Parts: sequence; structure tokens; C-alpha cells
Amino acid sequence: MLSVVYITLNAERYLAQSLERSRLLTDDIVIVDSGSTDQTLVIADQANARIIHQQWLGFAAQKQFAIDNACYDWVLFLDADEVLSSEAIQEILDLSTKLSTGSEYAAFSLPRRNWFQGKWIQQGSWWPDRVVRLVNRTLGHMKPVPVHECWQTTGRIAELKSPLEHYSYANFSELIHKADRYSTLAAEQLFQAGKQVSTWSPLWHSMAAFIRLFILKQGFRDGIEGAAIAYTTALASFMKYAKLQELWRNTNS
Repeated sequence: MLSVVYITLNAERYLAQSLERSRLLTDDIVIVDSGSTDQTLVIADQANARIIHQQWLGFAAQKQFAIDNACYDWVLFLDADEVLSSEAIQEILDLSTKLSTGSEYAAFSLPRRNWFQGKWIQQGSWWPDRVVRLVNRTLGHMKPVPVHECWQTTGRIAELKSPLEHYSYANFSELIHKADRYSTLAAEQLFQAGKQVSTWSPLWHSMAAFIRLFILKQGFRDGIEGAAIAYTTALASFMKYAKLQELWRNTNS
């Protein structure tokens, strides 16, 4: 048996669809909510999810809290804008028997397929965008970082073939907004680690990010959407290091 867990805050847009698919896997769905004021809790209640109210602890700590409150040791943790494909559900169901009798693996990753501007993104860093999400909670933990949190384990990780569908951005504005928010968290993380950068680091990192995604990883094949993703990623990289420089200037002034 396995549990499915979510952390939520005003996450009504795709939550019902995600919960409907997750319910096909388990009788234990946990929603850890940090103060939603939209229909998130109504949707969760209608899906018979177990709702836990918890003030925001940060991405990694909030997800770890959700995982710790699951009924079963095998846990699938999802974001509210992620929906299991029919193929992924069947693949996990086929795997469930092996998990209940013991597994040589400590976790499993899924390829994540990202939807943006009316189509699936096929190139760049957005496909296959593999993420570790199905884990044995006794064999690892969430990496305690402010941003880009991930599961850490010393055990073996296997790859599932079927995709997790991701509906992260409704428009270009959300793409820019998230780049700004995440670059702030990333800069603070580097600052706390004592990372120093040169004057031109923001420019070099942003140029490298754009070239890597748009040219080397063929983001240009996704058209204007691929260009927007590469440009925004480059902008986020620029702002991360520019904000890091700003933090050091403010400290030394």
C-alpha cells in the first residue's frame, strides 16, 4: 500500500483533477494546507482527503511534514498542479504488489511532462524533467533547502516510464513571477552558504543558461514558448546572482 500527499495554498485550479487520479491508487490521501482561502479545502474534503492545517514551514519542511503524516511507508508526493497520467497510474499499480512485499529500490522517479500555452513542451529542460516522487520514507528525507527541494536517499532509485503531467503556468506573467520568487530564494540559499561571485557572474550565468536550453537542448523547436522558457530561465539565473551580489553589498554597507 502507498499514500499520496500534497502541500497546498490556494491550489484549486487542478487539484480536483489531480485528486481524482490519485484516488485510483490509494485510500490514504493527505493534504497539508497552509491557509487556503479559495476552494482548495472544499475540493479536498469532497475527495475524502485527510486535511491537516499547518503554517508554512518552507517547501522542503512542509513536504517532509506531509510525508511524515502519511499512513504508509511508501509515499507519492505531488504538487496540486500535477496530474498522474493513466499510464503512470497503471505502472504504479503494477508496481504496488512488489512494494508491499519488499523492493530493492528506495525510490522511483517519473518523467514530468509540462503543459504551457496550449501544448506539451517537448524540448529544453522541460522534458523529460525527471523527478523523484515515489519514495520509501524510511530510507530518505527531503533535502533541507529553501528552493529546488528534492528527495535524498542513499538507496537505489529506479526510473518509471510513464509521465506525470504538470500544469504549472497559466500564462507568461506567471512564468516571470515564479522566476522572480525562486531567484530570491536561490540567492538567499547561496548567501547563507557563503557563496561569493564576481562582478560579471550574473551575465555569464544567464548567457550560459539561454545557450544551453535554447540551442544545445533544442528549445527553439518549441517555438515562441521554448524561447520564453529559455529567456525566463536565463533571467532567473541573472537575477539569482545579481540578488546575491545585492545581499553582500547590503551586508557590507
